[in-house]
Amino acid sequence: MNPLYPLCFTPTSVERVWGGERWILSGLEGSNSVVCNGFLSDNEINELIEVYMEDLVGESVYRKFSNEFPLLVKILDIKDYLSFQVHPPDEIAKVRHNAYGKAEFWYVLDATPQATLFLGFNRPLTPAEFSQRCLNQTLPEVMHEFTPRRGDHYYIPPGTVHAAGGGLVVAEIQQVSDITYRVYDWGREFHKETAREMHTDLALDAIHWEPFHPADPQGDDPEKIIETPWFHLTKKTLTAPISQSNILGSSFRLLFCVEGAIQVEANQSVRIEKEGLILIPATMDQYTIAPKGSSAALLEVWVP
Repeated sequence: MNPLYPLCFTPTSVERVWGGERWILSGLEGSNSVVCNGFLSDNEINELIEVYMEDLVGESVYRKFSNEFPLLVKILDIKDYLSFQVHPPDEIAKVRHNAYGKAEFWYVLDATPQATLFLGFNRPLTPAEFSQRCLNQTLPEVMHEFTPRRGDHYYIPPGTVHAAGGGLVVAEIQQVSDITYRVYDWGREFHKETAREMHTDLALDAIHWEPFHPADPQGDDPEKIIETPWFHLTKKTLTAPISQSNILGSSFRLLFCVEGAIQVEANQSVRIEKEGLILIPATMDQYTIAPKGSSAALLEVWVP
């Protein structure tokens, strides 16, 4: 069998009423990403896992997820306002949808001065008050409100109501799930021409009702590791080449370029620009990451 190498994928675009999404890497059934470089071109990610198994994704990842790639990576181009929404945890998603829940990490790639992010309640709320505020269009009054800036990052756990708008571009790393409960759509839901399905009744069991205390969007260490039960993530700023190796083949690595351009040297050489992504197979013993230019930055993601 030919050896694995750093993999790139063909993005797919999805139009939304608030802007659009580009799915950079997806293991979601029916929306599998396709390799676009090397001899594995035109193969879907989950097809490759069937063949290469733990050599591609890592032993522990393969035991947990079998032939399904466990993450979904998107770029959200939020021009108009994204609906207020919430994603269920694993327990609810499994029972209702036979699917995974949806924890998300957002990294702000660009933002206008008018951009706004709503994340979690700023005081305790009851289901009755919440439902009423969705109907009378006052839900934003009880939400934490942020002004996101380029380079900020936010973790959005399942059960956390959130929305955004005003012009921002976000890299989203999440569980492999597409389950969203919309609860308030800025009044669009009350007009026949713009109405979309609302899921307020489904959302009530999934929402955390206590005040949410979001972490500082930057934190004391801008390159600190973010650890969740579903994925770990760190940011690396490069001014010179660095060498890396996967530890005991425990997990694949995703390298997502967020500034400049990077080149990965292994058994094949792969270059990506900003918003590009490379998957490093779990069994790749050694590889080098180099900035193309004076500096570059990337998000490195793996599954525990």
